Amino acid sequence: MVSKAKAVRGSAQSIDYIMSDKEMGDALILDSNGLAGENGNEMLSEMRFVQQSNTNCHNNCVSIVLSPSDEKKFTTEELKELTQDHLKNLGLDKNQYLATVHESTGQQHIHIFANRIDSNGKALNDSNIHLKAHESADKLAKDRGLKTAKEITQGKELSTKPTRDRIFKAYEESKNVSKTFPEFQKEMNKRGIEVIESRNNKGELQGLKFTDKKSLETFKASDIKKGVGIPDLAKSGVSFAPSAKLTPPLAINVAGIAKDIAIKVANLIYKQSKGMGY
Repeated sequence: MVSKAKAVRGSAQSIDYIMSDKEMGDALILDSNGLAGENGNEMLSEMRFVQQSNTNCHNNCVSIVLSPSDEKKFTTEELKELTQDHLKNLGLDKNQYLATVHESTGQQHIHIFANRIDSNGKALNDSNIHLKAHESADKLAKDRGLKTAKEITQGKELSTKPTRDRIFKAYEESKNVSKTFPEFQKEMNKRGIEVIESRNNKGELQGLKFTDKKSLETFKASDIKKGVGIPDLAKSGVSFAPSAKLTPPLAINVAGIAKDIAIKVANLIYKQSKGMGY
């Protein structure tokens, strides 16, 4: 069982989002407390009314996602119980909140939007709330004999190891016969692996992902093996054209690697020339 939580300012759109399950239509409303509104605007207004009693708190809402493991199909009552126990562990069970279920991804998960301010105007301490959510999810799982987040991760790593090993083999072979990044992409494609560029909002290349065409699984470069990625490719002699627009840290790293290689080559040529009597 996995959970994420974050203190946010909140918006009507955030509430509307959890009330919709994409192409499946309206999400199932699992539980709510202290809210009578029928849409995001109305519910947010109800929360803002309570939040007037504490104007010092800016991020006065909490956004939570609780994802049970896929070991079984949970009933509505079981999901509701998980939600209530999770909120109690986080100290939000008495506050205003809305909880819905999404299933459009193929995996049941619960969205919770809660008021961080209680009826007395006290704000929930959000220090390390992401860790508290993680600990609560682990407790919920252990109490019910379900998989914890660590066990889910370990299971995923074990089940995807053959694919990740196949990608790493293709990566090593491709970088050893490639002089440029486009050549590397072409070589990987020959081996059944698509190289996906990850870019920021400035269009700068900041990372790589790999999709195995056989299993259709996608992994970040760092998930394949430690060290796999742009700096390693540059160190191996794969050049990135200026148009690649690397992010500053990567550009500095790649430039540093290139400079280091150039210095070593220059030193080697100098030593050889001295030995030849030039």
